[in-house]
Formats: sequence, C-alpha cells, structure tokens
Amino acid sequence: MADGVRVEIGFEGGQVVGGFVDASSADQLERALHEEGPRVIVLQSEDGPYHVVVPRVAYFKRFSRASRVGFAAG
Repeated sequence: MADGVRVEIGFEGGQVVGGFVDASSADQLERALHEEGPRVIVLQSEDGPYHVVVPRVAYFKRFSRASRVGFAAG
C-alpha cells in the first residue's frame, strides 16, 4: 500500500488490531471518533477491508510517517 499509514486500534475488552490502512480510511475513522455520524467505518487495508464499529473503539493511534532509523549527529 503506497500511501498507507500505520494505525493501531484498541477495542472495548482489550483486543488490539494494527496494520497499514489507506490514508483516507484512517482520516474517516478519526473524524467518526470525534463527531456524530456513521457507526461503522470500513478501513481499506493491505489485508483487505476491516469493518470497525466506532462506539466500540477504546483508542486509536496513527503513527507518524516521519520516523527515523539510525543515529543523530551530535
């Protein structure tokens, strides 16, 4: 998934799902968590679609693309 973003979603009860999803899907879920709207969001991932029941989401983490590997010059 070329424009995918890494996300982690925690649900009531403790289950956690993570992976790379389409950026627009991640945006849609993030908006749904803050506003009234769709109660089920379909995330397009590299493994196929995930149907997320928004009221059951305990936390949502979106990882930054700007992560670095290596040592910083000091």
